[in-house]
Amino acid sequence: MGYNTNFTGELRFATEPTAPQLAALNEIFGEDVRTHPDWVVDRSTGCTYIDLVLTKDFGGIRWDDSTEKTYGLEEAVNFVTRLMRQRWPDFRLVGHLNAQGEDFDDRWSLVIDADGWASRQPVVVPGKPVDCPHCGKRFAVEVP
Repeated sequence: MGYNTNFTGELRFATEPTAPQLAALNEIFGEDVRTHPDWVVDRSTGCTYIDLVLTKDFGGIRWDDSTEKTYGLEEAVNFVTRLMRQRWPDFRLVGHLNAQGEDFDDRWSLVIDADGWASRQPVVVPGKPVDCPHCGKRFAVEVP
């Protein structure tokens, strides 16, 4: 079994997408990159699936709530951007996704920079980390 990370939030399209763009995205989303030898994906990030879907309003993309483990989502977002920009050079996403791993302090944000590329940014968890003597779980308490 692997380690699980959940993502919340949406990455929005900088400009309204066209029908051909939405169709192209739907062909990419959910795919196993290992079955596409022509796709150039940095697999050292653990990226094996494009775990993304369109939002209900078609105004952006979000994590697909995968039941399988999601690894390398920032690489998946950058791959989608690179692939889309081959046909539509002005394709751009904006926004960020919040990531929460299984460990309470494993938090980070997938942030789209000014050039439209995704990166992993740390999130500092405030408080002092402590371990519960009863359940062994780790959490943070505020220190005055």
